[in-house]
Amino acid sequence: MQFTSLSNVFTSIAGVGLSFTTSTTATTTVTTTTATTVTSGFTMNQQLSSGGFENLIPYTSTVSVVPTPVMTYGQLEGLVNEWNLELEDQEKCFLLQATQVNAWDRTLIENGEMICILHGEVNKVKLDQKRLEQELDFILSQQQELEFLLTYLEESMSDQSGLHYLQHADEERVETSSRSAEF
Repeated sequence: MQFTSLSNVFTSIAGVGLSFTTSTTATTTVTTTTATTVTSGFTMNQQLSSGGFENLIPYTSTVSVVPTPVMTYGQLEGLVNEWNLELEDQEKCFLLQATQVNAWDRTLIENGEMICILHGEVNKVKLDQKRLEQELDFILSQQQELEFLLTYLEESMSDQSGLHYLQHADEERVETSSRSAEF
């Protein structure tokens, strides 16, 4: 197509028509769902010397919205009050349990301190017992040594034949035995 004048250009442009059509349909329901349908089309009219044709390209999209329940202020206030009551009940229960746990904790700490004190006392008693056993072993060894010496003295006295020496040995034996019993 060749244009020879400016008026032919306007005539040629007028022969080709462009039009846009858009239609929107909206349906809204408060308590159920909301759906919006948008339809748009592009129509191109073009006239040719041999004839004309028309193209229509439709575009459709649908948007679905999740249903949103409607809640009144009274319902919201009722739920908040109910939750506050539940929270207060749980708080009382928690404070009661926390008080019990604190009491148990104090008891455990006191018992742990008593166990430490008793452990120290038991260790002292064990040391005292060990010291007493050593002293008893020492006393026993001294007593055995004295008995050995007494036996030796008696034998040596019996070799000397005299009644006077035997009486004197008996007196010493009694005196030595009484001394060893004191230890």
